[in-house]
Amino acid sequence: MPLKQVTIKSPATSANLGPGFDVFGLALEQPRDKVTIQAILDGVKIQVTGLSAQTISTIPEKNTAGIVANQIIKEFSIKTGLNLKIEKGIKPGAGLGSSAASAAAVAYGLNCLFNLGLSNTELIRFAAKGELASAGFEHADNVSAAIYGNFVIIKSYNPLSVVNLECPKNMEICVALPHMIIPADKTRKARLIVPKMVPIDKHIYNVGRAAAMASGFANGDVDLIGESMSDAVVEPTRAAFIPGYHQVKENAYKAGACGVAISGAGPAMIAIVNKKTVNSAKVAHAMQEGFKSAGIDSTAFVTKPGKGACLLEMEQ
Repeated sequence: MPLKQVTIKSPATSANLGPGFDVFGLALEQPRDKVTIQAILDGVKIQVTGLSAQTISTIPEKNTAGIVANQIIKEFSIKTGLNLKIEKGIKPGAGLGSSAASAAAVAYGLNCLFNLGLSNTELIRFAAKGELASAGFEHADNVSAAIYGNFVIIKSYNPLSVVNLECPKNMEICVALPHMIIPADKTRKARLIVPKMVPIDKHIYNVGRAAAMASGFANGDVDLIGESMSDAVVEPTRAAFIPGYHQVKENAYKAGACGVAISGAGPAMIAIVNKKTVNSAKVAHAMQEGFKSAGIDSTAFVTKPGKGACLLEMEQ
């Protein structure tokens, strides 16, 4: 019997990790979004609850999940409508892949609901279209991590090709999210300040760090991963928009973090910790104190690398 409804959970993600702008993505165990997709007679209807729900458009053409749903309906000539119930566990605009989580959940969910037989690469292609709503560009780093889980490398955008690597078992992630006003279209604006031309010395610096980080994931070396979380191109331009950025980094390193970076377009910051040698809770607290030194309250927590989107419930 065909399915009438599916519920999907989809993870928060952190993109870039320093040197991997639009290339590296990491899925987090927590937080997560939950999306329930129900077949209805016609049209695409969206309901949003949870964190900052009032800031998210329910107009399908302006919502990441709605864009993905419309695209799949169009390409597969689906004759029913859809009701999308989005429960936000990931704060929008934080730099933790909130829009990507919803987009990935809908792509994954529709694949289950209508038995479309889509590969992970095809799911990512559809989910990336949703990023147009928040970033103005179909970047695939967050949605790839949300689909695959663990660590991803976007090997190529055209054609789309993604490498997926497991994370070391002793790797933990500290996240610190400052309580500050997040501008509308934050991600789009953050992309506009990215340098269009890169001096060769900075290019060499970033390629070296990115290659070392990929090696760290391939070999399960948390310390090498952290040591490689340094960016000479994008992060320096974005740091000025995050009060306490330098103090957060300094505090995290003093508390034992292997590496620290802005998560995606920010303002959240992440630190990689080797849990065998360092207390992650102390690192998270140190990051909180870093924001506090700039007069900014923040929420800090410890999580682990996470799995990709998955089916929670289905109804026939």
